[in-house]
Amino acid sequence: ASLNRDVRIIILSLCCLIVQSDFVIKKNCKDVETSQCSIHNVAVDPCPRGPRLCVVKPDKAYSVNVDFTPHFPANNLKLALYSDDKKTNTYDTVIKTPEEVCGLVNCPLETEERKNFDVHFTLGKMSPGKFPIKMAFWNAENQTQQCCFTFNVKIRK
Repeated sequence: ASLNRDVRIIILSLCCLIVQSDFVIKKNCKDVETSQCSIHNVAVDPCPRGPRLCVVKPDKAYSVNVDFTPHFPANNLKLALYSDDKKTNTYDTVIKTPEEVCGLVNCPLETEERKNFDVHFTLGKMSPGKFPIKMAFWNAENQTQQCCFTFNVKIRK
């Protein structure tokens, strides 16, 4: 009986760890060719209510960890973050302007070499509500070679 109880406690603890995961549900960008990149995992920290959406606060620091495999080589990699807080499918609110990310991931980027990096961001003053964030990173010499995904956040007052 004691062994059965211990096994149940271990299984329940493992289930809690799985629920606490900070991986988020990501979607490929509709306007980007998906054959250029494989996004394996996206984790947002902190994101205690993941994986469907992260409840975020304005002016608080967050980080996104991206685990990906590019299907293209690149000497320089650029990255940008946008939001669709107006829900118009335009992603016209800039969170992070395009910047080089070779300091975050070792460049040159090799084809089919799995990589992992963290990007830090802060959302400015935005209206409360749920909306998607789009992260794109691309070969600075050929913008058609890019990785792109979206994930949902919810701003709480």
